Amino acid sequence: MTNSRQFSHTSPRTLLAIIRMAQAIARLHFRQLVQLEDVDEALRLIKAAKSSLNDQVSSTNRDTSKTTQIYEIIRQMHNSSQGNDMAIDDIRRRITGRGFTEDEMWNTIKEYSDFGVLFTTGDNTRLRFVMDDEMSDMEID
Repeated sequence: MTNSRQFSHTSPRTLLAIIRMAQAIARLHFRQLVQLEDVDEALRLIKAAKSSLNDQVSSTNRDTSKTTQIYEIIRQMHNSSQGNDMAIDDIRRRITGRGFTEDEMWNTIKEYSDFGVLFTTGDNTRLRFVMDDEMSDMEID
């Protein structure tokens, strides 16, 4: 008889996370003891979290999140532009024309600014990529 269940490796850290989640769920219900339903809910939450990762990554393991899609649009605009600066108004028109919101655009700009990839100038009216030659002047010890 073959077993049709599929098993995967579970690390001690994962088991500890399940236990802690089950304990937290029990506390949310003002219980001192963890019940089987709490463990089931913890397992469901972990499964949902893992499946949400699969929603973000396509079959080629390429990130297809909104932030990455917006960054790709901005990068393509930069590659086809003449200079290093781009007008935020032009970027906004392109991004919103593709179905994204202005808030999503600003969140992407902030995230990639935090990464040190790009930054805004001129009172947030222009966007500029950090270029390799700009970084070459920096001394590294």
